[in-house]
Amino acid sequence: MNGLTTTLLDRACRIFLQLAYPEGGHTVPPPKNAYLSLRADQPLEELLAPPLCQPLRSRDGGLRGYALRLGSAAHPHLKLQIVEHADAGCVFSVDTHDAFSLDPQHPDAARWSALQTSNRQIKERIERAWEEAGLLTFNALLRRELE
Repeated sequence: MNGLTTTLLDRACRIFLQLAYPEGGHTVPPPKNAYLSLRADQPLEELLAPPLCQPLRSRDGGLRGYALRLGSAAHPHLKLQIVEHADAGCVFSVDTHDAFSLDPQHPDAARWSALQTSNRQIKERIERAWEEAGLLTFNALLRRELE
């Protein structure tokens, strides 16, 4: 993937995990905790392998990026996504993996809505921190394209 390095992935993962598990690194479950501090000499191929990482495919079957299932303290399905953009290299985003909605009458509807709100807030914090650390996000890419 164009522009992705272990150092860049380390920065993205470290920020993601620090904000997704605010009570500290000791709360990050294995094997996700291995992404708290990646060695610069660690080959990317090892880090982008299942079961924690899944390739993201384009419609024609080509590789367009990766999703790392790092989770959060509240939602184990939160994902760090990295996709390749032709003009920008690597673009980072958080997939909250919570887009479906429950019938308002469902007994879990209120809790599900609260989780979605919490996930959206975590996503915003992580993506803002990435931008502050010099990582490109979809929102930053959109702002760049609008200028």
